[in-house]
Amino acid sequence: MKIDLHVHTSEVSLCGKLSAHDTLKLYKQKGYDAVVITNHYNMDTARHYAKLGKTDFFKVYRDGYLTAKAEGEALGLTVLNGYEIRFNENSNDYLVYGLSDSAAADYERICAMNPQEFSKFAKTRGVLFYQAHPFRNHMTVQNPAILFGIEIKNGNPRHDSRNDIAEAWAKKYKLHKIAGSDCHQPEDAGGTGVITKRTVRNEKDLLMMLRRDDYTII
Repeated sequence: MKIDLHVHTSEVSLCGKLSAHDTLKLYKQKGYDAVVITNHYNMDTARHYAKLGKTDFFKVYRDGYLTAKAEGEALGLTVLNGYEIRFNENSNDYLVYGLSDSAAADYERICAMNPQEFSKFAKTRGVLFYQAHPFRNHMTVQNPAILFGIEIKNGNPRHDSRNDIAEAWAKKYKLHKIAGSDCHQPEDAGGTGVITKRTVRNEKDLLMMLRRDDYTII
């Protein structure tokens, strides 16, 4: 299976330029079998929707995922849920897989954590915690001891993510490596991702694949 682990849609992410329908149509055309929707999950986004009268940010987030899931099903694509979390302390981004709905619903608590606190939280709940594009400008490289892994290949063409440095860093500290297109616009779709021999149909399958590094990076 060909899977993109880092995809945004305009239903939630403010910088997203593609609807779920258009995003998944592009991924189908590019031969992907699955995508993980990792929209922006942070208090800036929550406050934006609150100003529009949508005070339950988790409902906005979940509805965005369910819209994408339905679009994927219509096209024969598996669409799974993830998060790109930004904690209140700085502008770092983290990719998170396996966060339960009940935990994610308490978004103010999650975003108020620091990475060390979230790392402990994640480990007790089987959640996988990666730093996204850690060597991009305005990012602060996180202590590798608190991470499950890092994104070593980010395909966004408008940023220099210094993927070569990220890969060397992951190797040095024995971190799990992932890749994703960081899709926001049409030209971003299908820039990278992973290929696995596994059948990944749900989040349980995804977590097992990621824990075992049972994939190759595109």
